[in-house]
Amino acid sequence: MVVTAAMGLGIALKIAFKGDWFEFAGFVTGIVGVYLVSIENIWNWPVGLTNVSIYAWVFFASKLYADMSLQFFFFALGVYGWYHWLRGGLGATELKISRIPEIWWVYIVCIWASGAAVYIPIIRYLGGAAPVIDSILTVGSILAQLLLNAKKIENWILWIVVDVVYIYLFIDRNLKSTAVLYFIMLLLAISGLITWIKTYRLENQQTLKLS
Repeated sequence: MVVTAAMGLGIALKIAFKGDWFEFAGFVTGIVGVYLVSIENIWNWPVGLTNVSIYAWVFFASKLYADMSLQFFFFALGVYGWYHWLRGGLGATELKISRIPEIWWVYIVCIWASGAAVYIPIIRYLGGAAPVIDSILTVGSILAQLLLNAKKIENWILWIVVDVVYIYLFIDRNLKSTAVLYFIMLLLAISGLITWIKTYRLENQQTLKLS
């Protein structure tokens, strides 16, 4: 049902905005992939790997070089995340949803700022479009993906922030179908946050009862 809806909407957007087939394929795999993440389905990983491979080309063609490089990070993190979700880490059979300590937010902000400061001059040198915003969003996305790989609830908070700004960036770069994709991904991120919080609370209640 989700695949059918994503393909139908993708075709409509391709016709309306005169986009190419690469952006269409990225749109469909993006919707399906994020939906599968929100319901903790392991098949989100192969779909996601397909998605980032497609968007590496789309962003290269649009001169969004920071976002293009981000897709290579996503591919590597996707392979690791797929393995980590299956193995659960430390010999566990399934990785459980958890939260980060509050002090981690300080580290996240510092790493985000430092990473963007490194990226910005590189993207400017390469002649990329929107080097500042592109670099900031790229580093933020890497941090969000790392938290997602570890099944930390806070990954959704970072995704919500970057998705909002990405919508503006893609409209500005005339990637309108991708802007719609990120709007839908924003809604799915909000849904994912709510769903994961409920699951986390339920699992912790059951743990307390068993103890």
